[in-house]
Amino acid sequence: MFSKLKILFILIFLTGFFVNHGAIAQSVLEDSEDDLPADGINSEAAPNLVTETIKTISPSKKIFILSNENQSFSGGDFVTLLLANKLVCRALVAKTNSQKLSGIKIIKIYNSALWKQLNPGKEILILKGDDSYFTNKEKAPEKMANSAEKDKAKKKESKLQTDDDLFNSTSLENEDDLSVEENNKRLIKPDNLLSFNVGLIDGQDVDGSAKKYTSLGAAWGYQLGDNIWAEAMVGTNTVRDYPFTGLDSQMINIEVRAKYTFNGPLYSYFQPYVGYQTILANSPGAGVDPGDGSRTAKDLQTELDLVQGLKKSTVVFGLTFLKRIVPGWFARFDAGSDIINGGLSIEF
Repeated sequence: MFSKLKILFILIFLTGFFVNHGAIAQSVLEDSEDDLPADGINSEAAPNLVTETIKTISPSKKIFILSNENQSFSGGDFVTLLLANKLVCRALVAKTNSQKLSGIKIIKIYNSALWKQLNPGKEILILKGDDSYFTNKEKAPEKMANSAEKDKAKKKESKLQTDDDLFNSTSLENEDDLSVEENNKRLIKPDNLLSFNVGLIDGQDVDGSAKKYTSLGAAWGYQLGDNIWAEAMVGTNTVRDYPFTGLDSQMINIEVRAKYTFNGPLYSYFQPYVGYQTILANSPGAGVDPGDGSRTAKDLQTELDLVQGLKKSTVVFGLTFLKRIVPGWFARFDAGSDIINGGLSIEF
């Protein structure tokens, strides 16, 4: 009897030993592994994101107007735009209004491929404040982990303090990631400037005296090099009762100009120019005998001479003044030997 109890005791002891050191230990290990995140390390919780819509993008693609339906950010906040939970760009909120719209200025590009997908009407995710959760997740450059360089980055961001910073030339970090290369030497960054103008152009009256006529025109300027522009301009106007009562003449003004841009006060620019102007004139009824004897051969020749007097080809010079009124738009004024002009210009 005693031997049977002794054998039973030994079996119970061995069973407990293997259970404690085998199956149970394995289940504890499995439970511990289940508690670990997928990457095997503890990580902070993902921050809250809100969904908003891009309403407008400026031609320079630096200024965005976003919806702010969630009212989760306000003027002065730093925000990050994301697509598919991936960082796209970093921005400063310049202003919000009562219509739940916000204007932001882009200060850093994270992903150029996603950046090109941003268009008006597209929904994006917005993260307010610190985006280190995502920069760590996407293995951002190690310099962002260095506290000294973090301070440097914050100092760069702190340049944007007021609404006026929407108009200045604050440089973007990681400029190599931009789809359009920026050049800090350029006072006007984009290469193209399209203008629509109303002006006064020189002509003559039927008595041969000088007279100015209202002309409508458009101009396209292209930046050939840093601050060096080439511009083509065309305008037209109709001269009533010229060269004879009941007859009209059309003037077409064609110009090419070379310009250089200088900085002016309060986000303005001066562009002295030199160019060549050609004015064409046409009056279909001039010099045509109506057959009623009302005009003599001399009168008909005078009509042709008057139309010819409107034509011109000459070297011109003057000054263009541009004043930035909103991002991407300028008020424009031209004064020169060719024309006096006023209008609006858009950069792109």
